[in-house]
Amino acid sequence: MNKSEYMKIYRNTYKGRKSKRVSDWKRAGILFHNYDTLYDIFMETDECDFCGCRLNTDYKTRKCCDHDHNIDDADNVRGILCHTCNIRDVYTTIDIYLAMKTKTKNEPDLLL
Repeated sequence: MNKSEYMKIYRNTYKGRKSKRVSDWKRAGILFHNYDTLYDIFMETDECDFCGCRLNTDYKTRKCCDHDHNIDDADNVRGILCHTCNIRDVYTTIDIYLAMKTKTKNEPDLLL
C-alpha cells in the first residue's frame, strides 16, 4: 500500500476526520486550550447556540465553530452555530446572547 492509498483510508477513520477538522480550525485562526475537548463539544452539539435550529448537513444549517477574529492570543471560540448565524453581521448580538446564556446568578446583568 502506498502513501496515497493509506491517506485515503485514514481520512475516513475517526482519527482522520478529527485531525482534518482540528487542522482546518487552526488554519482558520480558531484557538482553544484543548482541541480534543473542542472537537467533542462540536460533535455533541446538535442545536445552534444562537437561533436554536437543528444542526445537520444542509448548507444553511451545517455546524460552524464561531470565533472572535480580534482575539489572537487566547481562546477565541464563541460557540457552535449554524452557517446562517455564523455569517451574519451580528457578532455583538451573538456575544451578548452567549454571555447571557452562560451567566451565573451572581454576576451582574450584562445588558444594563
